[in-house]
Amino acid sequence: MTGSPPPWPDVAAFDTAVQRAAFPRHGRLAGAVVERRGGLMRRMEGANAIAYVLRASDGALVLRCFKERPTPALRLRYEALEKWAARADADAEGSWVPADAEWVEEAVRIDGHWWPAVVMEHVAGDSLRAHLEARAGRREELTLLADRWRGVLAWLDGLGMAHGDLQHDNVRIEEGGRIRLIDLDAVWTSELSAEAPREYGHPHFQHPERLRDGHGDRTADRFSALVIQVSVLALAVDPGLWDDFHNEDNLLFTAEDFALPMATPLWFRLAASRSVEVRRLTALLDGACRGPLSEVPPFRELDPPEPTAASAPPAGWTLTTPVPAPPIAPPLVPVPPAVPAPPTIPVVPSVPPVPTVVPEAPPPEAADRAAAPGAEDRTIPFTRPVPEARRGTPPARPVLIGAGLALLMLLAVLIGVVR
Repeated sequence: MTGSPPPWPDVAAFDTAVQRAAFPRHGRLAGAVVERRGGLMRRMEGANAIAYVLRASDGALVLRCFKERPTPALRLRYEALEKWAARADADAEGSWVPADAEWVEEAVRIDGHWWPAVVMEHVAGDSLRAHLEARAGRREELTLLADRWRGVLAWLDGLGMAHGDLQHDNVRIEEGGRIRLIDLDAVWTSELSAEAPREYGHPHFQHPERLRDGHGDRTADRFSALVIQVSVLALAVDPGLWDDFHNEDNLLFTAEDFALPMATPLWFRLAASRSVEVRRLTALLDGACRGPLSEVPPFRELDPPEPTAASAPPAGWTLTTPVPAPPIAPPLVPVPPAVPAPPTIPVVPSVPPVPTVVPEAPPPEAADRAAAPGAEDRTIPFTRPVPEARRGTPPARPVLIGAGLALLMLLAVLIGVVR
């Protein structure tokens, strides 16, 4: 009769076994030793596993030892991932984004028993957290990183796969800028749809509903992907966000921010960002927090909107600041019809004044002939313009006749006096 299985080893037991290189003598772990820096083992401890960096005959490896007894579904998950990796590599060399991983049933020997672990490819490069801390405010670099991040999401979506735990320490950036994903315990594929993972992701990157009910399908990454995209682009234009909101266990957001959308200081800061794209994505994330997990926008919503023909910059130019909207034209005011300008009297050369002779004004018929097209040009020989007669003034001709009669009568009186 088989007895009950031995208790699962604790972290200290795994540390001791790894230092002693208690590995099998065949397979990838044969002859491997733990890598040290400053006399200390290179190890990283997460919520569910301890990862050790080993130096083997074919290069660096990572050994992930679990803190608790893994479920049978976890083994099936890694076996399925091996098949997916082989299929993806056959389609396009280097296209596989997650780190290569292999389930090893007898990986570490402790107290006379073999314990399972996962042997993974060692992805050289910074975690997303370290990468952003060193490059906050470098707009061009982080904008390029955001573009590559959208490419990774499109790749996952095209395969019908979800990582399940996208967060700052599970996203790695290699030296050439390629993005890789590690920690594949929560990966979802169609073959694994009936095997729900035990973990549901980091609380500072997951929708509250997923943390409550453990939802998992091909859309499981949408919320955390949006959180990362907003954080990367926000730090590109406002590096001070890192000192103000990073707490070593997040990028910028925390679970409290998701529970209180648009009601914490971080939301106010992002809503006032000088980046139009950051403000747009912040609004998307706000709506995602307020609605159910099923209504989180798909990955394509993370793509910036296409510029219209009117707003597109000339070829060879890159917009670094938002283009202001054109000014609104003032309302049209009706313009009164133009009043015809008074006729201009032609300027004529000066002529000597005639002191005694005042010629009569030409009759109206003559004036009409002068104004007609082709008429002979006749100039009135006055030394200055004659002011326009006021309305009601008697015609000039009767006045001259009366003045002449009065002059004759005066002459007659004078002649009579002389005689």
